[in-house]
Amino acid sequence: MPRLAPLWVLVVAALSGCASPLTSDFERPEVRLAGIGLGRPGLFEQELILSLRIENPNDYEIAVDRVSFDLEVNGEHFAGGRSTQNFALPALGEATVPVSVDVPTKDFLERVMRLGAEGRFDYRLTGEAELDSWFLSRVPFEREGSLALPELPGRGSTS
Repeated sequence: MPRLAPLWVLVVAALSGCASPLTSDFERPEVRLAGIGLGRPGLFEQELILSLRIENPNDYEIAVDRVSFDLEVNGEHFAGGRSTQNFALPALGEATVPVSVDVPTKDFLERVMRLGAEGRFDYRLTGEAELDSWFLSRVPFEREGSLALPELPGRGSTS
Protein backbone atom coordinates (compact mmCIF):
# COMPACT_ATOMS: atom_id res chain seq x y z
CA MET A 1 0.00 0.00 0.00
CA PRO A 2 2.78 2.54 0.70
CA ARG A 3 3.89 2.25 -2.95
CA LEU A 4 0.45 3.49 -4.16
CA ALA A 5 0.67 6.73 -2.21
CA PRO A 6 3.22 8.38 -4.57
CA LEU A 7 1.07 7.38 -7.56
CA TRP A 8 -2.01 9.08 -6.08
CA VAL A 9 0.00 12.20 -5.32
CA LEU A 10 1.10 12.37 -8.95
CA VAL A 11 -2.44 11.87 -10.28
CA VAL A 12 -3.91 14.55 -8.01
CA ALA A 13 -1.10 16.97 -8.85
CA ALA A 14 -1.52 16.37 -12.58
CA LEU A 15 -5.29 16.88 -12.49
CA SER A 16 -5.11 19.99 -10.35
CA GLY A 17 -2.62 21.61 -12.70
CA CYS A 18 -4.60 20.98 -15.87
CA ALA A 19 -6.81 23.67 -17.34
CA SER A 20 -9.91 21.86 -18.54
CA PRO A 21 -13.68 21.78 -18.16
CA LEU A 22 -12.94 20.04 -14.86
CA THR A 23 -11.99 23.37 -13.30
CA SER A 24 -14.57 25.59 -11.64
CA ASP A 25 -13.74 28.57 -13.88
CA PHE A 26 -15.17 26.90 -17.00
CA GLU A 27 -17.19 29.36 -19.10
CA ARG A 28 -19.82 28.07 -21.49
CA PRO A 29 -19.07 28.61 -25.16
CA GLU A 30 -21.36 31.06 -26.97
CA VAL A 31 -23.31 29.68 -29.93
CA ARG A 32 -25.02 31.87 -32.51
CA LEU A 33 -26.46 31.61 -35.98
CA ALA A 34 -23.94 33.03 -38.45
CA GLY A 35 -25.87 32.39 -41.66
CA ILE A 36 -28.23 30.29 -43.71
CA GLY A 37 -27.47 29.04 -47.21
CA LEU A 38 -29.17 26.83 -49.75
CA GLY A 39 -27.98 23.27 -50.17
CA ARG A 40 -29.45 20.88 -52.71
CA PRO A 41 -32.96 21.76 -53.90
CA GLY A 42 -35.73 19.20 -54.00
CA LEU A 43 -39.36 18.97 -54.98
CA PHE A 44 -40.55 17.97 -51.50
CA GLU A 45 -37.68 19.11 -49.27
CA GLN A 46 -35.04 21.81 -49.38
CA GLU A 47 -31.63 21.26 -47.86
CA LEU A 48 -30.40 24.31 -45.96
CA ILE A 49 -26.88 24.79 -44.68
CA LEU A 50 -26.85 26.57 -41.33
CA SER A 51 -23.60 28.08 -40.12
CA LEU A 52 -23.25 28.02 -36.34
CA ARG A 53 -20.50 30.21 -34.90
CA ILE A 54 -19.21 28.86 -31.59
CA GLU A 55 -16.92 31.04 -29.48
CA ASN A 56 -14.71 29.63 -26.73
CA PRO A 57 -14.10 32.15 -23.90
CA ASN A 58 -11.77 29.73 -22.07
CA ASP A 59 -7.99 29.76 -22.22
CA TYR A 60 -7.84 26.10 -23.27
CA GLU A 61 -9.05 24.13 -26.29
CA ILE A 62 -12.37 22.31 -26.05
CA ALA A 63 -13.00 19.14 -28.07
CA VAL A 64 -16.63 18.92 -29.28
CA ASP A 65 -18.13 15.64 -30.48
CA ARG A 66 -21.32 17.16 -31.90
CA VAL A 67 -23.81 19.98 -31.60
CA SER A 68 -27.56 19.36 -31.66
CA PHE A 69 -30.05 22.22 -31.94
CA ASP A 70 -33.54 23.50 -32.66
CA LEU A 71 -34.09 26.73 -34.58
CA GLU A 72 -37.16 28.93 -34.31
CA VAL A 73 -37.68 31.75 -36.83
CA ASN A 74 -40.06 34.55 -35.90
CA GLY A 75 -41.51 32.47 -33.07
CA GLU A 76 -42.17 29.32 -35.11
CA HIS A 77 -40.17 26.07 -35.23
CA PHE A 78 -38.13 26.11 -38.44
CA ALA A 79 -35.56 23.31 -38.29
CA GLY A 80 -33.60 21.03 -36.04
CA GLY A 81 -30.49 19.00 -36.54
CA ARG A 82 -27.03 18.03 -35.40
CA SER A 83 -23.50 18.34 -36.64
CA THR A 84 -21.96 15.19 -38.09
CA GLN A 85 -18.27 15.86 -37.42
CA ASN A 86 -16.30 16.43 -34.25
CA PHE A 87 -14.16 19.56 -34.03
CA ALA A 88 -11.98 21.55 -31.65
CA LEU A 89 -12.71 25.02 -30.34
CA PRO A 90 -9.38 26.81 -30.05
CA ALA A 91 -8.52 28.53 -26.78
CA LEU A 92 -10.03 32.04 -26.75
CA GLY A 93 -11.11 31.44 -30.36
CA GLU A 94 -14.05 30.36 -32.44
CA ALA A 95 -15.14 27.83 -35.03
CA THR A 96 -17.87 28.00 -37.65
CA VAL A 97 -19.69 24.69 -37.98
CA PRO A 98 -21.82 23.96 -41.06
CA VAL A 99 -24.92 21.88 -40.37
CA SER A 100 -27.35 20.68 -43.03
CA VAL A 101 -31.07 20.43 -42.33
CA ASP A 102 -34.01 19.44 -44.49
CA VAL A 103 -37.11 21.63 -44.52
CA PRO A 104 -40.36 20.78 -46.34
CA THR A 105 -40.49 22.85 -49.55
CA LYS A 106 -43.99 24.19 -48.81
CA ASP A 107 -42.91 25.46 -45.37
CA PHE A 108 -39.69 26.89 -46.79
CA LEU A 109 -41.48 28.85 -49.54
CA GLU A 110 -44.12 30.20 -47.14
CA ARG A 111 -41.41 31.43 -44.75
CA VAL A 112 -39.33 32.97 -47.53
CA MET A 113 -42.34 34.91 -48.79
CA ARG A 114 -43.04 36.27 -45.29
CA LEU A 115 -39.38 37.04 -44.62
CA GLY A 116 -38.92 38.78 -47.97
CA ALA A 117 -41.43 41.45 -47.02
CA GLU A 118 -39.77 42.12 -43.65
CA GLY A 119 -36.13 42.15 -44.76
CA ARG A 120 -34.91 40.50 -41.54
CA PHE A 121 -35.87 37.74 -39.16
CA ASP A 122 -35.64 37.02 -35.47
CA TYR A 123 -34.39 33.65 -34.34
CA ARG A 124 -34.05 31.52 -31.22
CA LEU A 125 -31.42 28.80 -31.20
CA THR A 126 -31.45 26.18 -28.44
CA GLY A 127 -29.54 22.96 -28.03
CA GLU A 128 -26.47 21.41 -26.52
CA ALA A 129 -22.85 20.76 -27.34
CA GLU A 130 -21.61 17.27 -26.55
CA LEU A 131 -18.02 17.52 -25.38
CA ASP A 132 -15.26 14.94 -25.56
CA SER A 133 -14.67 15.10 -21.81
CA TRP A 134 -14.88 12.69 -18.91
CA PHE A 135 -16.02 15.37 -16.49
CA LEU A 136 -18.41 17.55 -18.48
CA SER A 137 -20.20 15.82 -21.32
CA ARG A 138 -23.03 18.19 -22.30
CA VAL A 139 -23.23 21.97 -22.34
CA PRO A 140 -26.67 23.45 -23.10
CA PHE A 141 -27.02 26.75 -24.98
CA GLU A 142 -29.72 29.23 -25.91
CA ARG A 143 -29.34 32.29 -28.08
CA GLU A 144 -31.76 34.84 -29.50
CA GLY A 145 -30.90 37.28 -32.22
CA SER A 146 -31.82 38.62 -35.62
CA LEU A 147 -30.32 38.48 -39.07
CA ALA A 148 -30.87 40.86 -41.98
CA LEU A 149 -31.61 39.36 -45.36
CA PRO A 150 -29.21 40.32 -48.15
CA GLU A 151 -30.34 43.09 -50.43
CA LEU A 152 -31.79 41.60 -53.61
CA PRO A 153 -31.67 43.32 -57.01
CA GLY A 154 -34.90 45.19 -57.64
CA ARG A 155 -35.79 45.34 -53.93
CA GLY A 156 -35.01 48.11 -51.51
CA SER A 157 -33.98 51.71 -51.92
CA THR A 158 -33.90 53.46 -55.27
CA SER A 159 -31.03 55.86 -54.69
